[in-house]
Amino acid sequence: MRELAATGYLSNRMRQIVASFLIHDLACDWRAGAAWFESQLIDYDVYSNQGNRLYIAGRGTDPRGGRRFDPLKQAREHDPDGSYRHRWTEA
Repeated sequence: MRELAATGYLSNRMRQIVASFLIHDLACDWRAGAAWFESQLIDYDVYSNQGNRLYIAGRGTDPRGGRRFDPLKQAREHDPDGSYRHRWTEA
């Protein structure tokens, strides 16, 4: 969220990880997260944003019932040296 606040941007993978965390771990309504991202992203696209969140929440036409990203697994696979985490978690 610090990256989004500072730059107005997040990679697609981070958008999905954050959406998954908000929906599945924090039990937030997917629409609230979608609205907040809409207000923050400089490259906001209604179809990508709403579509990703519907998919992750299991509210779209995908019969699998949603998709949950494990943030720790994603960090191990996509940020093994921790540089991304270090950049955006330092106060």
